[in-house]
Amino acid sequence: MSQRIWIVRHGNREDFQNPGWAKTASRPFDPALSADGETQAKEVGLSLQGKQVHRVFASPFLRTIQTASHIADALDLPVCLEPGIGEILPNVKSTPELLPEDERRRRFPRIDEEYTATYELPYPETSEEGHERAAVAARTLTDSFPDQNMLMVTHGAPVVGIVRGLTGLTDRITVPLCCIFTLQRNGCSWDVIQLSETSHLSNQESSKRFAHSG
Repeated sequence: MSQRIWIVRHGNREDFQNPGWAKTASRPFDPALSADGETQAKEVGLSLQGKQVHRVFASPFLRTIQTASHIADALDLPVCLEPGIGEILPNVKSTPELLPEDERRRRFPRIDEEYTATYELPYPETSEEGHERAAVAARTLTDSFPDQNMLMVTHGAPVVGIVRGLTGLTDRITVPLCCIFTLQRNGCSWDVIQLSETSHLSNQESSKRFAHSG
């Protein structure tokens, strides 16, 4: 079978549940998953068992690390942190504070500390630049491991950038929380196998914080 990638948006986050969270947070751009977000992430992992995922890549933000770690537990795989598929923040001028490395290592033993990231978080950038950056990073990863299927755990806007950049899709794209996009390599291009899949989630309503394109 040709190479496949699964692209997943992170689960529900604590500031979606508590809109005032960022006002007192020490890392206001780096919320954790909410309780139902943890459940969503675990359900993604269960749905991907048996899918022949060989590698897991995640954005370095806490919510994506948590989501990827739950999925990796189900798949028994390490997690490679790749800033190239990190969040797109067009109004941010410098890299926001993220979880310190020592705490990250202690809390998330699935992280592959031997992995060397392909890109750094490139703020400031426009939305258009961010979409392009995520697509280029995804293409670099898939070209680097052409015989391996991979999962990319990221954010709403990078999902749009990756899907559009790899497939050339111009239709409107909706990106619910913990949805799954499936793409398959077709020579030098990619075909869409599944868009915005959420049938694996036990609570469909909890996923409906959409990111959109179009």
